[in-house]
Amino acid sequence: MKNLLETIDLRKTYKIGKIEVEALQGVNLRIREGELVAVMGPSGCGKSTLMHLLGAMARPTAGKVLIDGDDIAGMNDGQLTEVRRNKIGFVFQKFNLLPTLTAGDNIAVARHIHGRGGPAHDQHLEEILQMLMIQDKMGRRPSELSGGEQQRVAIARSVANRPAILLADEPTGSLDTKNSEIVLNMFRELNRRFRQTIILVTHNPELVIYTDRLIEMRDGVIVSDNDPFPEDTESELAQPARSV
Repeated sequence: MKNLLETIDLRKTYKIGKIEVEALQGVNLRIREGELVAVMGPSGCGKSTLMHLLGAMARPTAGKVLIDGDDIAGMNDGQLTEVRRNKIGFVFQKFNLLPTLTAGDNIAVARHIHGRGGPAHDQHLEEILQMLMIQDKMGRRPSELSGGEQQRVAIARSVANRPAILLADEPTGSLDTKNSEIVLNMFRELNRRFRQTIILVTHNPELVIYTDRLIEMRDGVIVSDNDPFPEDTESELAQPARSV
């Protein structure tokens, strides 16, 4: 399986006044193409910091973040923007839909930002909308949709441009049990049907049953990882990274 994302001795330190807080303390991680992974841990364990670094939304204090073999830790702001635009999709606890636009227009705006021209709905997007069961909701504004429907629109928006990696931060945190199950099953279907690589960040242990791999964090380090292919992790992480 192709290695899509790696971190090597990844560290992040925040300064709060004169106090330094080590949010990440040397994280080594590898995610392969097509994996569905949960990163779990209590509040303050470093999982959200890790997601921000994996999503090119922040810079590490030390270490490397490799996407498709390219070290994004040394990229400038313009290069990081291109990585976020072309390779990463985001789903958050809050749906972040533009309230004055319809669901279809929210997706269209994201496609425009990512440089996708052509028809408003291509075949891939039509398949996504049908899979998420929102193809008949495109003319409605967010206020006319349930929370579960809004999150499914947010998911469609995030994957419409076919990102290599989908990062979801507490994606069911604002949903009730029924809608949480629907959304989590949709993530599984995205992974199975389209081989979408997905990393779910959560503190909810119930989410883990929907994923293939669980990474647990405590105090800025990974304390367990049921990686199904661990035998060659060390040798691959030792390979020299390509710089950009």
